[in-house]
Amino acid sequence: MFLTDFSIRRPVAATMMITALVVFGLIGMTRLGVSLYPDVDFPMVTVTTVWENARPEEVDNEITDKLEDAISSVSGIKHINSASMQGVSRIVVEFELTKDVDVAAQELRDKISTKLRELPTEAESPVIDKLDINAQPIIWLAVRGPQAIEALTKVADEQLRPMIQKIQGVGEVRVGGARKKEVHIWLDRERLAAYNLGVNDVIAALAREHVEIPGGKIESKDKEFLIRTVGEFPTPKAFNRMIVAFKDGYPVRLEDVGVARSAREESVGVARFTTKDTGGMRTVGLGISPRSGANEVAIAQKVRQVLPELRRTAPEGIIIDVATDTTIFTEKSIDEVQFQLLLGAIIAALIIFLFLQNLRTTIISAVAIPTSIISTFACMYWMGFTMNNMSMLALVTAVGLVIDDAIVMVENIFRHRTELKQGAMEAAFEGSSEIAFAVVATTVALGGVFLPVAFMGGIVGRFFYEFAVTLAFSVACSTFVALTVVPMLSARFLTLKETTSGVFNLFNRAMEATSGFYRVLVAWCLRHRLSVMAMAMAALVVGGWVFTMLGKEFVTAEDEGRFMVRLEMPLSYSLEKTDSVLHRLENAMIKVPEITHFFSVSGYDGSNKALAMVTLTPKAERKRGQTELQSVVRGLLRQIPDVRGTVSRISPLGAGSRNEDIQFVIQGPDIDKIDQHSRELMERLEKTPGYVGITRNLEIGKPEVRVKIDRARAADAGVSVREVATAVAALLGGVKTVDFREGGKSYDVRVRLMEDQRVLPQDVQRIWMRANDGRLLDVASFVTLEQGVGPNIINRLDRSRSATVYANLEGKLLGEAMPEVQAIADKILPDGYTSSFVGRAEAFAETTGYIAFAFILAVALTYMVLAAQFESFAHPFAIMMGLPLSFIGAFGLLFLMGNSFNLFSMIALIMLVGLATKNGILLIDYTKQLREKGMSAHEALIEAGATRLRPILMTAVSTIGGVLPVVLALGVGSESRQPMAVAIAGGMVSSTVLTLLVVPVVYSYLDQFANWKLIRRVQHRFMAPDAIKGGQDKQA
Repeated sequence: MFLTDFSIRRPVAATMMITALVVFGLIGMTRLGVSLYPDVDFPMVTVTTVWENARPEEVDNEITDKLEDAISSVSGIKHINSASMQGVSRIVVEFELTKDVDVAAQELRDKISTKLRELPTEAESPVIDKLDINAQPIIWLAVRGPQAIEALTKVADEQLRPMIQKIQGVGEVRVGGARKKEVHIWLDRERLAAYNLGVNDVIAALAREHVEIPGGKIESKDKEFLIRTVGEFPTPKAFNRMIVAFKDGYPVRLEDVGVARSAREESVGVARFTTKDTGGMRTVGLGISPRSGANEVAIAQKVRQVLPELRRTAPEGIIIDVATDTTIFTEKSIDEVQFQLLLGAIIAALIIFLFLQNLRTTIISAVAIPTSIISTFACMYWMGFTMNNMSMLALVTAVGLVIDDAIVMVENIFRHRTELKQGAMEAAFEGSSEIAFAVVATTVALGGVFLPVAFMGGIVGRFFYEFAVTLAFSVACSTFVALTVVPMLSARFLTLKETTSGVFNLFNRAMEATSGFYRVLVAWCLRHRLSVMAMAMAALVVGGWVFTMLGKEFVTAEDEGRFMVRLEMPLSYSLEKTDSVLHRLENAMIKVPEITHFFSVSGYDGSNKALAMVTLTPKAERKRGQTELQSVVRGLLRQIPDVRGTVSRISPLGAGSRNEDIQFVIQGPDIDKIDQHSRELMERLEKTPGYVGITRNLEIGKPEVRVKIDRARAADAGVSVREVATAVAALLGGVKTVDFREGGKSYDVRVRLMEDQRVLPQDVQRIWMRANDGRLLDVASFVTLEQGVGPNIINRLDRSRSATVYANLEGKLLGEAMPEVQAIADKILPDGYTSSFVGRAEAFAETTGYIAFAFILAVALTYMVLAAQFESFAHPFAIMMGLPLSFIGAFGLLFLMGNSFNLFSMIALIMLVGLATKNGILLIDYTKQLREKGMSAHEALIEAGATRLRPILMTAVSTIGGVLPVVLALGVGSESRQPMAVAIAGGMVSSTVLTLLVVPVVYSYLDQFANWKLIRRVQHRFMAPDAIKGGQDKQA
């Protein structure tokens, strides 16, 4: 082969080529970003529309429905999820992964613009944003102290936030738990009536008196002046002197009917940071997000380094701590993978030394590991990858693969030196040329396997893209090293095998005995072919049975050292009552020894909801795992009455908007029926073992006061329904009127009744308003009140009203739970109502289909590659017999190790398509060479098996050794990686053992069938006559 001959003849040039790859790899490695998972773009766009004080039903009918009507005509939409809540419509549009998110956002803007005139005039314009999941905060700082929340907010927003934004690599810094500054104008109902004024008089005065209008410009000969009329009030207190109206010639000022003051927006949540030392304190959070592609770990380290400076500059008494830091798990997980990579390389090198028992030979082979791995970093940098769990797992898996080609090459050269007594240069030429075809064949076959993985559909395909490309490039680099560096070094540094003693003599005798026994065994197999095939089929049946015993799930839960607790109280609970329940849970959780601290928020997504982000002590410092501790917290939740809660792990992979294992959607035309059926499903799941933390997102029963307007009386009084509704909303709910500017920032000015005058439902009837003819009217004369209940939130999925039931699993896997939940739903849902899984369960179902397609495609591509390389339709069948045989060991070892059949073990099966064929390629390629030299098929199979036994065992054991650290790992993040390594190791064991016995039998059958007329006709149709004749002459 050209490359091998060139490298042997021109060693300096070969050395410079590989050195260049290593140098570029080292440069790329220093510039790679670090993250937990690949930076995957999810084409999701949110549409948020605010309509202050509107009920969920009004928001749903007047905003959400109309916007969804416009949105649904955009192409490439996968799902439309919407939630109509008090005063807010939130729509999340999920597009197919092939859709460009920028194009999608622009198309949505264009469609929504056609519906703006149909929206309520009081509603704000829809805000359209791209949802960047990768831009979520990686670290939260807790700013707490004895000061009021307003003071903490000012420190966090105006003092600390700018300092953090200066850190290199930091993107957005968001302030959580803060209350924005506002100007509040509180009106006194009685004083308004005394001056014969209504709320609309005050609002009209604000619009009239608080203005700043450009006055154009004046141009002189030398200068140009801009004219600006300054009519805005400079301070909040200045509003008090504003003239609202004139009565009997005297001005009535705002201070006569109310008061204006600087304040903060109404509290919608209470954030708290709790530790064992300080207990729980009211907190403002600073969430720090990285820029795209930045090194997340480095950013978090810089934030920690700047913490002392932040604490020095903060006012006295303020405490600043790290509340949550996702990069701790990321850093430890990446460190664990890097350790496994190094350990796997050492184990693989020791295995080579054991087989070859020659230090120089071992070094020549082992040089493929660092050169291939380091060179791969250049490709990762060029492709825009990061150093994450997926790309690093690819490198760990590659350790056993990248050394395989070098092992086969150096072993064959070594055999020419020792057994054929050739000189160093001659052995390098002859040995490398003899094996080069098999090396290239195995690499191309592996490439045919990784290609389908790289282009799998769905979210999982995006996550595994970096894995497949990284692995493919590392194998390609190893092939280049095997064809260049190994022959070159062998020609100059390879020495004859020295006499060994001790353990090596014992090993050599064992290998000689194995080789001799194998000759006898393969001869017996060729004489009893039917028996061998029957035993192989029986083994496959046993493997299939073991597969049915395996648990099925999406991804094995990792011990991240943190989890999330969600609480849901009855709809009637106020924010204060919800916070008291959360505080009770906090006092119980902080007593759990393994819990170090947690960051909690009451009023999250509603006054009756709360959540807590719990952080545990490091995994190595505790005896109980995260799953067990989650069960402990569930037990604490059950001790609190009237509370539904979920305790979930935090994992972005396939989880969707929530983290629960089961997310089951019920859809239909009648919201009351959906309510009934979702409740029934929850009740049945509660009675079924294995389901915990069962909740739903449908909330019906929120207490409400319906203000009914007598249209006839209102018309007689000279007011419209809209004017009445506006007055009620302004005085009770509060209404934003004008903007107040201070220090370059703009704040809302809100008008509302005094707090003590809007406590009871009857206060609605004690409102006065101005009629069109100037009279001041009592709203009670044409308004009646009706108390009832209504929905707190209205959800839609793909334009149909829906309810989603959430549940976590305890002692049950997703593969078992999904058909069980679906079976229950099928029994209770009538015609016209549908159900489906979303979140992790949906991703699991989709992924199974994508991986099945990728597996079939990998098998087909491997066959085509082998058929093209061997110029035979029959030989690939013999070579690929190792594939089904590999499943026996894969399933068996997964079962013995207690692993599930999940996403990572599925990917391992696809990889085994390439790995299991490597042994067959080595065996059949040499068999073919021996037959071309005149041997019969029977003799060639026995001789090829005995000759290739050592390299086959070496490559198999080195591959297993490379992943062995992952198989045995107990470190951070090992739970998800282990099933892949276990499946690869088990598959290599069974495929190696059985390939050596079954492949020769299958080859002999195919060789026998090759004389059939049908095969000859195919050969005459597709192959050149001269090639067929040449083949027949050689067989003769």
